Amino acid sequence: MRLAPFISAMLIAAAASAAHVDMNDPRRALGREDNIRIDAELLQDSLSSNSALSVVYQVQNLTVKTIGIADKVSDVTYDADSATVTLAIGAEVPAGSAMPHVITIAPGETRVLNAGGLLHIAVPRPSTPWSVVPRYVQIKVNVLLDVAPFAAQIAQQAKSASAPALPNDLFDKWINASDAVFLNAIPVRWNARNDSIVDAEERAPARRH
Repeated sequence: MRLAPFISAMLIAAAASAAHVDMNDPRRALGREDNIRIDAELLQDSLSSNSALSVVYQVQNLTVKTIGIADKVSDVTYDADSATVTLAIGAEVPAGSAMPHVITIAPGETRVLNAGGLLHIAVPRPSTPWSVVPRYVQIKVNVLLDVAPFAAQIAQQAKSASAPALPNDLFDKWINASDAVFLNAIPVRWNARNDSIVDAEERAPARRH
């Protein structure tokens, strides 16, 4: 059994319970770029070495063109220098020769979507007040500013479960049409009790009596 798709489905299902972004939640973040406004709510307030991240995000298209987001694509990375976990939603560069699933948002339309991912980092123990651990989560949403070149593929994906092919010329157009919206970083707590790295004493075998 492949766990990654199963886990992703569970994360999205959990996030689906939040049908809207709570604008008063302290875990809310906001980003705006090229007349596209994105509000997002992080559904966790603490992280550990193998945390699941779930967000509900609202996209407002204030442009004059239909935009798109590869809504089933996400990636979680960690930068120790800034102590920031980044959840990237959407595809800046399509992987492989197939086009990822794209959800469209018409001019003036607002849509609420869900996304999630898993954080995998190794943090040494015992931790101290000076230990470098994740302190923030930043959400990044990759947006297609113009979906017109992909109209045939988007129509095909609505009719078939198979991902449509992405020709080389459309691959270049995807990259040229792609832009990223960065939301403000959200402070989080680090839960050291769930760290996956143990110290030397814990790794030592128990003595026999």
